[in-house]
Amino acid sequence: MRKRYIYTILFGVPGFVISLTISFIIFGMVTGLLWLYFFGDNPWPQTTEKTLPLFFALMFFLLWIAFITVGYNIGKNLEQEPGVNKKHVVVSLILTITPLLIIVIHQMRVGNIGPKSESILCSDFCSQNGYSASGMPPIYSGQDVCSCYDEFGNEALKVPINDFVLSK
Repeated sequence: MRKRYIYTILFGVPGFVISLTISFIIFGMVTGLLWLYFFGDNPWPQTTEKTLPLFFALMFFLLWIAFITVGYNIGKNLEQEPGVNKKHVVVSLILTITPLLIIVIHQMRVGNIGPKSESILCSDFCSQNGYSASGMPPIYSGQDVCSCYDEFGNEALKVPINDFVLSK
């Protein structure tokens, strides 16, 4: 396989993740600026609902194509040299894995991935047993209980956390 195609892949794969990340950041900035300075909490025009996703997609594809093009050109310039530079492969792997790892670590920290917090388990327990709401005392109060509330907001059930956490 020619180096221009190898480097297209070496730049394209991490470029996908990086382009997606940069596009989300730019999309968030543009949306924030529109909200702060133009539309605020008022209803937004229909055109923004159509153009903002198109803007996001355009930014993503332009950035990704730029990464692929740079990789192609670098690979084309390196075709005279024998073999593939191992450092380039390692850098490509690092640039691919690092953003994905950062995303996974973030999702674990906010509770979307991994073990559920006691408050989420309490909420799930109360919901599954037909109660309207749940609550827990402050973390450092020394009380490890889950309170389930009825539709009027009255405490209907108080269960030690260990009774349902250990059964999961």
